[in-house]
Amino acid sequence: MAELTGFACIRCGRAYPATRDHWGCPACAGEVAANLAVTYAAPPQPGADSPSASHDGIWRYADSLPLASSNAVSLGEGRTPLLSCERLGATLGLPRLMLKMESQNPTGSFKDRMASVGVSWAMVAGRPGIAVSSSGNAGISAAAYSARAGIPCVVFATASTPRIILRTIGALGAMVVTTTTLEERWLLNREVAEAWGWLPLSNAADPPVGSHPIAVEGHKTLAYEIAEALEWTAPDAVIAPVAYGDALWGMLRGFQEMRDGGVLRAVPRLIAAEAYPTLSTALASDSEAPLRVAGSGSRARSIATNIGTYQALEAIRRSGGTAVHVPEDEAIKAQAALGRDPGTLVELSSAMPLAAAAALARAGVLQPDQLVVVVATATGAREVEESFSGSEPPPAGGSLESLAAVLAREYGFRV
Repeated sequence: MAELTGFACIRCGRAYPATRDHWGCPACAGEVAANLAVTYAAPPQPGADSPSASHDGIWRYADSLPLASSNAVSLGEGRTPLLSCERLGATLGLPRLMLKMESQNPTGSFKDRMASVGVSWAMVAGRPGIAVSSSGNAGISAAAYSARAGIPCVVFATASTPRIILRTIGALGAMVVTTTTLEERWLLNREVAEAWGWLPLSNAADPPVGSHPIAVEGHKTLAYEIAEALEWTAPDAVIAPVAYGDALWGMLRGFQEMRDGGVLRAVPRLIAAEAYPTLSTALASDSEAPLRVAGSGSRARSIATNIGTYQALEAIRRSGGTAVHVPEDEAIKAQAALGRDPGTLVELSSAMPLAAAAALARAGVLQPDQLVVVVATATGAREVEESFSGSEPPPAGGSLESLAAVLAREYGFRV
């Protein structure tokens, strides 16, 4: 494990102890809501000699995480595939396009990386439970890893959360309750942490700052795995769907650690795909803080926020990246395209990076010779009824001739 010394504000650098929760930086709160980041006695230096052969998944990189692998609460998260999408990429003008398939994590999303590290920290710190506010994936992950650890978990979800999400969380043993607004669930998350001592795994501040700094360290492993799969080189750009930017900030930290340790020559451009243009607007106006924008009702629930975070903006700016507002109809097309190549079912939010890549290629921001990684953060299995519903399959007809006619008529396939 890396020797943790505390937390520091990612905006002003002020130091805070890691022995308590802080809800972002108190010193910056009056100006810009900013999250804290973990600080170490010596910079972690992941690289070719770093992964441990005695552990699998994200805990192979325990030397760069704030916990020893012996303390890991794990379900086998990490080691997800990085797939070449040559056919799909060629249609976009990006023949070196690659897909990081986070749906292969135990509960079907990238949130398992954060939950594994956060719940492990809670156990080491003697925290009696886990509190999380979530629209879906984070709640499912928190429930699963709390069950693995044997500690209680309460998940605050808004009343509009799909029933399948709420039932999945409940099936994993968590206590799921609904609130009327996002702000109410953040408030309850914070009050549970303060009164009961439970670890607030996700955002508990208004305006939002992002998840618990310890938990966010789990997302560094996304950067490590991408670089390792590319034989310890960096792609030109990484595009991820972004709400509060935990993964984007975590990847920035991971790529920076490898660059500073001499493993990589440069940090890739980090690009946010967003459902509402909060980060895009802030970048266009050169605002220091994210801007609240109009918008509601997006089906891309995992990232349907109308105000982003300072940490997301910083990850974009420090890496020379950008943010792309993706219209819902473009995300739907991208979701269908990913089903055809490489053959993966992703949630609508997870399809947005592909739509963003297409838009940036058309604008000349991304070039054909560049290696671009899109992060598909979660499975679409929980959205099948909503995203892929259609007419009933046609009957085959009982003979080869009728089958051929049906396939031609319904699917455009001809033998």
